[in-house]
Amino acid sequence: MIDSIHDLERFFGSRRKLGIKPGLERLDYLLEKVNHPQKSIPTIHIAGTNGKGSTLTYLNEVLIESGYSVGTFQSPGLPTILDHIAINNQSITLQEFVDILNHLLPIIEEMDQHDQAPSEYEILMIITLLFLKDNIDIAVIETCMGGREDVTNRVEPLLTIITTVAFDHTSFLGDTIKAIAAHKAGIIKEKVPVIAGELEDEAIEVVIEEGTKQSAPLYLYGQEFWTEEIVGVNHFLWNNGSKRYPIDLSMKGLHQIMNASLAIQALDLLNENGFNIEDIAIKKGLFRAKLANRMEIINEKPRIIADGAHNVQSVSKLVETIKEEDIEGSVKVLFSAFRDKDINRMIKELSTLTDEIMVTTFDHPRALTDKEIPDHVMYLEDAQQALDNLLCNNSNPNDLILITGSLHFVEFIKRLVQK
Repeated sequence: MIDSIHDLERFFGSRRKLGIKPGLERLDYLLEKVNHPQKSIPTIHIAGTNGKGSTLTYLNEVLIESGYSVGTFQSPGLPTILDHIAINNQSITLQEFVDILNHLLPIIEEMDQHDQAPSEYEILMIITLLFLKDNIDIAVIETCMGGREDVTNRVEPLLTIITTVAFDHTSFLGDTIKAIAAHKAGIIKEKVPVIAGELEDEAIEVVIEEGTKQSAPLYLYGQEFWTEEIVGVNHFLWNNGSKRYPIDLSMKGLHQIMNASLAIQALDLLNENGFNIEDIAIKKGLFRAKLANRMEIINEKPRIIADGAHNVQSVSKLVETIKEEDIEGSVKVLFSAFRDKDINRMIKELSTLTDEIMVTTFDHPRALTDKEIPDHVMYLEDAQQALDNLLCNNSNPNDLILITGSLHFVEFIKRLVQK
């Protein structure tokens, strides 16, 4: 019996040691045992290397603004495991979570005994589906990694969205854009509309091929819908040939325009399928949307921004966004990430922004060490000391301090700052 957050952390800590387990047979067994809750949950399913969280947030806010009860599943869950799962932005409570988990424990123990131990995320997915079932009007669920063999890929979606395809998790997804795209495109279902962002030619070919194979209507950014009249990085006009929306965003970065555009296309399709989402709800919801650890200002004087740019593509977009900022002082960076990422290229991208880069580490089994960073880059193992050095050395209230890298790292440093 699990009845405290300590018990919960210990239980999932042991599951985490099982690692990433390919295949969906364990998930299928669990779903069978709990009578397939996914079959009664209307869902939007989102895959992509980057942009999943932002697109989910835009959809969530507009649907809530339209009066719907919206369930979400996000990965990673931060700051705690409970924050994977929410209804209308309220995370599942500890009591709700453990009640469902305790109900599942006999099934989990049986599977353990038959050498079919379910992983952390397989169990999380079942808890999500059981919690959302009968409590929501619609769910928005993002994949954890890839798509085809992802634990989320047993949902039965109304729509699927593929945001971006870039190099990440290459040891699991492959080391070519085509191979990675094949995993992302695995969420495409028979006759279910698929919306895709601005992808490289190799990736879009894979999406079109899979969509055609599944007889899935395709809505491609730049073809079936597009943006125009972009003013700065926060205002644009969305167009699909029959409808035009002037849109203002609060989230910064040109890449957010595409994320919001994908969400608008999804909302337009929902309207065609019986939902009632008015233009004013789209405008209000998109403007209200904010996502933790994405260009999040966590301190002023000096300004400290937290952004979980956790791979090369997202670091590149972050650098592009920071260069648009009006900064009177200098830019300083505190960085750490998982060691299986392309650390050298991420640091190289950040070095186009500033030569004041401090690298550190954090408490996670995949966290980088000094062995993964170039010799010329300053490294301090103690993250608190690294943060203090950036705050104290040559301090200027007009400086911008950027905390970036793994979302786990960014969340950890944010807690240090907020103390």
